[in-house]
Amino acid sequence: MSELDITTLYLHRPGIRAALGDLEAEIMELVWQRPSGQGITVRQIWEELHPRRPLMYTTIMNTMTRLARKGLLEAERKEPAYVYRAAVMKDGFVDRIIGEALEGLLVNFGEATAEQIRRVSDPALQERLARLLDEIQLRRTSEETD
Repeated sequence: MSELDITTLYLHRPGIRAALGDLEAEIMELVWQRPSGQGITVRQIWEELHPRRPLMYTTIMNTMTRLARKGLLEAERKEPAYVYRAAVMKDGFVDRIIGEALEGLLVNFGEATAEQIRRVSDPALQERLARLLDEIQLRRTSEETD
């Protein structure tokens, strides 16, 4: 997965808004709705959002540029405009958010965090969390040996 520049999590916010602002989240949802690899322009996003959210075109453009700097979008110059594609799919992004939150909790509250994960009643979620924990542990171990 590409390196994402997500430095702050707001766990009281719903869904991907835990890591993104409202407009960033709306734009990413529109990008992720497109078939994999299919690009979208600022104008297409603006036309989709404008009826329900009358924002300036430049606001959408600047937000999409910021999402590209954060590593969520890839931009390609196609005259006369840039075409944007998701640099990471939604599931990968969500896993990244969960992984970063878990890593922070593990570093600060190791055993208590592991105990709370063991208490998760949904087997699929518990398996996903366990996989993320394993990935975190492997990465931290390899970083320590480097």
